[in-house]
Amino acid sequence: MVSSMKRMICGPLFAVLVLVAVGTATAQRDVVDKIAVVVGDRVILSSELTAQVQLYAFQGGRQVNTEDELRELENEVLQQMITEQLFLIEARQDTSITIRPEEIEQALDEHITRIAGNFDSEQAFLDALAAEGLNVRELRKKYRTDVENQLLRQRFIQRKLYSVSVSRREVEGFYEKFKDSIPAQPEGVKLAHILKAFAPSPAVEDSIKNRALELRQMILDGADFATLAVQYSSMGTGANGGDLGYVSRDDVVPEFARAAFNLSVGDISGVIRTPFGYHVIKCEDKRGEQLKLRHLLLAVAPSSDDSAATVALVDSLIGVARDGGDFAEMAKAYSEDNETRAKEGELGWYAIDQLPAEFAGAVAGWKTAGEYRGPITSRFGLHILKLLEYQEEKQLDLDADYDRIKEMARQDKTGKLVDEWIVELKARTYVDNRL
Repeated sequence: MVSSMKRMICGPLFAVLVLVAVGTATAQRDVVDKIAVVVGDRVILSSELTAQVQLYAFQGGRQVNTEDELRELENEVLQQMITEQLFLIEARQDTSITIRPEEIEQALDEHITRIAGNFDSEQAFLDALAAEGLNVRELRKKYRTDVENQLLRQRFIQRKLYSVSVSRREVEGFYEKFKDSIPAQPEGVKLAHILKAFAPSPAVEDSIKNRALELRQMILDGADFATLAVQYSSMGTGANGGDLGYVSRDDVVPEFARAAFNLSVGDISGVIRTPFGYHVIKCEDKRGEQLKLRHLLLAVAPSSDDSAATVALVDSLIGVARDGGDFAEMAKAYSEDNETRAKEGELGWYAIDQLPAEFAGAVAGWKTAGEYRGPITSRFGLHILKLLEYQEEKQLDLDADYDRIKEMARQDKTGKLVDEWIVELKARTYVDNRL
């Protein structure tokens, strides 16, 4: 399952993600692009601030109806953007922090998956991208720098705050000060799952690959690459004849890059498998470290028989689990959730009112540990859920819930340290707020 990450959305991509107006005050203002703030050597433009304000309002369900409310929200978001830039400046100066290319690719995958999950179907997502003149590759390119910066900030902050701890006296003091305002522990469940994705069978894989081989041979025999891309490419990638423009190695997934950047101008690649399907690539020009590429893509999707087979397998696994099968071993053997498989399928605790929408109905009223429910369909595939523990809503007690209160106290202490750290960074970094 993918983890959450705050993102900065800029430029025309914002319409793909938000697709709504956030209030009459925002809608009625004419935005003239100019420099909003200079932080060190980084400029934040008014257009960036506007896009981030709109996204913040949308994600938080916050209505902006007056000029004063808009000003307040703008200032709130701007301060956060300044803080992020201060942390990024510090992170880039720490040469011991490195982010591997595969980490960036994984974070990009997770982020694009979350964006796509806001749409009813993959096709609806692709249609929204096309309406903005984008495709998935271009979307990844737009986000790559932001994702890398976010990873740098996270790594730097985690290292800086790793050693923060609290004593028993600090925990007790925190509890005495805030016990009347500490929220109740919500009703919650601890879950484990097995995930089976809908995957194409080897026969489907082979048929798509063979079709890609046939199209490649047609190109080698003289057929027009762009024409075939328009006729046969999947996911809207052939709309412009498969033209990718000039791209660098980091703009594309590693499997694609390995093949493309071994081509000379005029070369046609072999058939390449990437997470998106089977590609045939043509190199049309080279400019420095960039290549002008064109590609033909055949997506690989499971057939109805493949989907039926997945449903049948999940049903059989549920039967085995209910008959006393070892769920932990089954999760290790069958689950396709890489993050939880090694943990015997454990997802952790969820407050009932914060469950993923796909799970909410299945889990409602579920209190008996050791039971199974499923199959449950999500955009990731089919899930089998196991209830590991159930907890009623209750007020936290210092003795009974010491570890939880200790973590709250540690977070409170960490927050104060971060505030002090931000003041220190602002004092020694050039910050020019031109608004």
